[in-house]
This record gives sequence, C-alpha cells and structure tokens, in this order.
Amino acid sequence: MSLEDRITKLSLHEKGSDMVSSPSRPNDPNGKPYKIASKLGDFPLIPNPDIFNFANIPSTKPSRKPNSPNLALPTLAECAAHLEFLETLFILRQKVLVSKELDDVFLIQPARKTKTGFQGDTKTLKDEKLWEKRQAKWPKFVGFAVVRFLAWRERFNSSKVEITQDNLPPLDILMVWHSFLLNPRLFYVNCSKEPLFSVKFPWKYIHSAIDNGEWKFSLQPAAAANYEEVSGFSPDLFDDMVSWKDLEFKNRWGISQLELGGARWKSLSEGRCEEYLNHFNRFDSKLAEDLRDAVIRQGSFVDKMNSFMWIRSPALEGTLRRGIARYLNFCKLLKMSKTTVVPTLDIDLIWHTHQCTAKHYGQAMKVLAGKFVNHDDTIEKPQLGDGFAETRRLYCVYFGQEYRACGCWDCQALLTELEGAFERGEEDVDMDTIATKVKEDVFYHRAVEWSRRHNMDLPRRRD
Repeated sequence: MSLEDRITKLSLHEKGSDMVSSPSRPNDPNGKPYKIASKLGDFPLIPNPDIFNFANIPSTKPSRKPNSPNLALPTLAECAAHLEFLETLFILRQKVLVSKELDDVFLIQPARKTKTGFQGDTKTLKDEKLWEKRQAKWPKFVGFAVVRFLAWRERFNSSKVEITQDNLPPLDILMVWHSFLLNPRLFYVNCSKEPLFSVKFPWKYIHSAIDNGEWKFSLQPAAAANYEEVSGFSPDLFDDMVSWKDLEFKNRWGISQLELGGARWKSLSEGRCEEYLNHFNRFDSKLAEDLRDAVIRQGSFVDKMNSFMWIRSPALEGTLRRGIARYLNFCKLLKMSKTTVVPTLDIDLIWHTHQCTAKHYGQAMKVLAGKFVNHDDTIEKPQLGDGFAETRRLYCVYFGQEYRACGCWDCQALLTELEGAFERGEEDVDMDTIATKVKEDVFYHRAVEWSRRHNMDLPRRRD
C-alpha cells in the first residue's frame, strides 16, 4: 500500500501539520475558501456528540459461565472522554507555565542584563533561561494538587457517598486521581481496603464538565459550592494560587519553599495558605511524592495526545474502535510473552482508560492476561525500543497484522473508509472515490481546527 512508503507518509504528515500551523486560513481540496458557518445547522459538531453515548455499554462477559468477572472494557464514549480530559490537562499545564501572576507568586523573575554599545547606547538583553525557570511552576502546582487530592480522598472514604455531577471534584484533584489509577500497583497497595478502590473514574460527569470547543473545565455550581464548603479551598486551584500574588513577600517566599514531605517554611500568616501548609505537613510524604512524580510523568503522554489530536479527527470513532480491538490482542500477548510487551499509542490510550476502572482492571487482567499487570511508565526509552521491536514481531506472528499504526488523521480516515467498504461487501472498491472523500473530510476538519486555534469564525462544508 502506498501509505506504507516512508517518504509518502512524511510528505503527507508534513502537509497536514502545515495546514493547521499555517498563518492563513486553509482552503478546501480544490483550493477554494470555505464559506463561514452562519446558520445553526451549518456549525460543525466536532467531535460528533453521538460518540459520547455512555448508555451504550457492550457486553463485558468473556463467557456464559456463571459468576464470570466483569471485564469493564473501555467503551468508545469513555475513550473519547479520556481524550477530552487529557486535552484539558494539556491546557492547564500551559496555563500554569505562561502565567506571569504565578511567576510573581513563586518569585520567578527574568535576570535582565544591560549592555552598553560603542556609542554609549544601552540595550537590555532577554533572559534566555526564563522559560527554563518557569518550568519549576508545574511541579509546584502539582504538589498543591496532590495535597488537595489526599485531603479529598480522606473525606471521600469517610463519607460513603457516590460521585455525581453535583459533587465531582475539581480538575486538579481529578488529574492526581487519574495518575494514581495509571499506576495500578501503587493504587492497589494504598487503596485496596478503601471505598475509593471500587470507584471507576467518572468519565460521564467529566465529559459534561468540559467545553470541548475551548477545552475549558467547569464544575456545576452545586459541585463547586460543595467542594468549597467541605474543604475550605477554592474549587479552582489556579485561581486560588493567582490570588496570592498580592501577599506580603515573606508569605510568597514561604509558599515558594513548600515541599512535599515536610514544608521548609513553618509559618504562613494568610488563612488559606496556612491550611495548605498544614496539609503539606500532615500527609504521607512518600505517597505524595510518588503521586507528584506520576502526574509529571504523564505529561509526555498528554503531549502526544495533543499532537495527534484524535479527539478532533474525522476518524475518531474508527481510531478508538480499532484501538480497543488491538488492545484485546495486546492483552493476549501479555499472556503469551515472557518479554516486555510495549504498546502503541492507540493501545496505550485504551489501556490507560481500562486502568481507570480501579479494582475492575485488576480483576479483568487476570482473565485477559492471566495475571495482574502493572503499568510501568518509568521504563527507559532504549529498553522500550527493544521491547517494541519484539512486540511488533510477535503481533505479526500471532495475529497476522502489522502492529505499528500511523495515527495521523489521513491514514486513520483512509482505514475507516476502507473498513466501511469491506463491511458493506463491496467487491469493486473505488479507491478514487474513497480517496476523494477522505481528502474532503480531512481538509475540512483541519480547517475547523485552524479556525478554533486562531479564534476565528468556523467554516461550513461546501454545498
């Protein structure tokens, strides 16, 4: 197939990337500009709302045997909501890193040098290391998120209530909980005797809280009020921290010195800051540090999902459906292979989503893989590279399929159309027709994505 040619793929991917990053609005495949959507029916619904059908839960029984365990396999809706959630985390991290207000809170200032020219003129030089300094804000932010999560976990385990739309925790707490679940052994060791261990990650309510046009996460008023009432903290950690920029210098210095595992600063005179200090001192330092590190490690996967932007792809449903099927094959490899089995990105997304079913994940893996499978995201890249080559070989041997999968919109959309043609039983597949449709779909979706990123009016499909 021509798309398997490396040069063809690179050319295709570069063209796609250029369309989204171009300073000018992309045209349609014929080089003509798209018309602007003006009527309600003209506005694109990307992603298609139909994919978020949380009531459509497939059978998860591996057999008809009585008492067969619930495999809790990920659904399309859950995987799509997972992509939405990861995008909100990407936006949150960028928001923290570029915030000048948080620079002030954490006393991060550019080191500006002034040079004098031969004619006595002066020039202030840019601090080339400022962006590197600003990176320190994210681990600090995550540290505060961790202690908020640990306090929430403590209250949740003692409350005996179910999570609903009206008591959904804030985004930063969900972020830490999510990373906790993605370290199944750590989660089991610390939570197996707690009510939280039986709670699936609330994808349905998370989806409802996300504006997937601008990737804004907003709690329902009842949930925000509930969190503030029971915790004493703002439901928005970012806004809470930004408000500290006007504190006295000694308090901002104290905040900048707070460390998981024992605060360096022993006294903070501002109310909420003092309560945070108490949390930093009170909770298990080893677990807190493990959770902070787990969240930070997830940043790499979040970046990859943002790069592929499957949630805005014309082939979203096909990509996820194939990923779920490939994940089940991957689990069979885990059962058969004695070496490290390395997932592709699509399989990893489904695997992560499965881990978010809490105790059900461990039960399911004993059926699917014959053992409890931890998810080790600390393995070094060289070892992963060797493992991937062997996994690719085994996948081809056992399933007769190529393991490596290109995740670009073009390749995924083409696969979806070809699968559709075969499922319809078409004997003579018209590749020109399929290629034309794929091109139109991909061009239009990229034009919509460009418009969203540039805060411009959205295009509509050509008549």
